[in-house]
Amino acid sequence: MAKKRPTALEARIRSQKDKVLESLRESGNVSFACKRAGMTRETYYVWRAEDEEFAEAAETAIASGKGFVNDLAHNHLVRNIHDGHMGAIKFHLSSCHPDYLRPRPDPLVQQVSRVEIRVIDPDVVRAQIAENKKKAEE
Repeated sequence: MAKKRPTALEARIRSQKDKVLESLRESGNVSFACKRAGMTRETYYVWRAEDEEFAEAAETAIASGKGFVNDLAHNHLVRNIHDGHMGAIKFHLSSCHPDYLRPRPDPLVQQVSRVEIRVIDPDVVRAQIAENKKKAEE
């Protein structure tokens, strides 16, 4: 059986899908890729929901794009370090070098802004307990 020739609309959609995938491979960012392909994010997410092959290709393209952008950013960071830019140097050292790492807060520990310690006389506590028992019995 001969393969059915795509309609003009199907060809245009395929072209837009290819454009958005290409932009995703360059950026890893859905908003940027949709804008470059001349389409809305809503259309992109409809395509992902309806076309499993497109969804898989998009995930692969996003991962590739994020890796590309990370490599590009790292390249610029290294270049700025080589050029003596102190901001880049400080960033790199504070992010990567053990001697300059800033301690990160433990998410399970909360900062206490005020601690108040009161010394309570045990005789006063006993008297209050006795008074409360007496009231409860009445």
